[in-house]
Order: sequence, then structure tokens, then C-alpha cells
Amino acid sequence: MPETPIPVRTRGYKKKERTRRQLVEAGVRVLAARGDGLTVSDVVTEAEVSNGTFYNYFRIAKRSAGSSIGRFAAATMGILRHARRDETWARVMLRLVSRPGSGLDLSRYLSEDLDEGHARGRFTVGAEDAALDQVAGLVVMTMRRFVDGRAGEGAERKAVERGLPALGVDAAEASALAAAAEAAFAS
Repeated sequence: MPETPIPVRTRGYKKKERTRRQLVEAGVRVLAARGDGLTVSDVVTEAEVSNGTFYNYFRIAKRSAGSSIGRFAAATMGILRHARRDETWARVMLRLVSRPGSGLDLSRYLSEDLDEGHARGRFTVGAEDAALDQVAGLVVMTMRRFVDGRAGEGAERKAVERGLPALGVDAAEASALAAAAEAAFAS
């Protein structure tokens, strides 16, 4: 049986991984020291990086080109895949997301995508509070299941497949977008 080649790790990949570790380790230290008092500012100060670095690293949706529904599918899949693979990261993100005033406002980016999708006729809702809560709740509760060890196989895909129809996307298209996002993040 032939050996599987070891992927070449570029300098950019190594730097990205080092920054990820730096942010997660800083988040864990701040979480341990301050508990629920954790903020993005605290994490970036501890990690000695800028706020922009934090958001560039953790903002998967902005890296995803294409339509608002494509960004929603890719961002949801990417965030949930990352949460499944890195429990520490998921715990830090859950703390930041659940604490008002933490400085992590995911709804800002989601609002932009919902409004764009609504304006283009792709979503039946815009960035109203109930829609934001519904989508954010879907992602947060799926992440919680990962952390608690209760997420079944394919939870990420199911979240995308259920999230898009809640916004007015046809179920067949939602399934196709979920499959495409799953394939893009497969490894």
C-alpha cells in the first residue's frame, strides 16, 4: 500500500497556525483569569495582536466569495467544522458570543448578509431581530453540542440545511449549498 504523502506546510500556513494557537492560548488564559469577564479586547491584548487580526482569523464568511446565501452556507459550515475540531476554540467563542459587551458581534456580519440576501430576493427576511436570533442560535447551539459531546455525525451539514430554509431558501437548494460547503471544508 503506497504511503500517503505528507502535505507541505508553507510559511504562510505555519504563521496562520501560530497565530491561531496564540489567540486560542490567550483566550484560555484570559478565560481562566476573568471567567465571564472575557472580551475580544482582552484576548487580543493578551495575544499581542490587533483586533483586525482577531476578526480576520475568525471571520470565515468574509473569506467566502459569492452570494449572501453562499457566504451563509460557507460561514456556518466553516465555523462549525472548526468548533468540532478544536474544542478549546469553541469554548472561547461560546464565552465571547454569550457575553454582552465582549466585543464579539457576529450579528454585524450576519446582518449584512441577511439584508443583502433579502434585497436580492434570495431571503424572505432581512436583518430583523428574530432572524438574527434564529441563525445565531442555530450556530451557537450546534457548537454547544460539540463541546458537550452530543453532536451527531453531519451536524454541520444539517445546520446549513435547516438554517437556509428558515431564511426562505428552497430546501433542495439548501441541500445543494450544504453539500458544496461540506465539500469545501472536507479534510
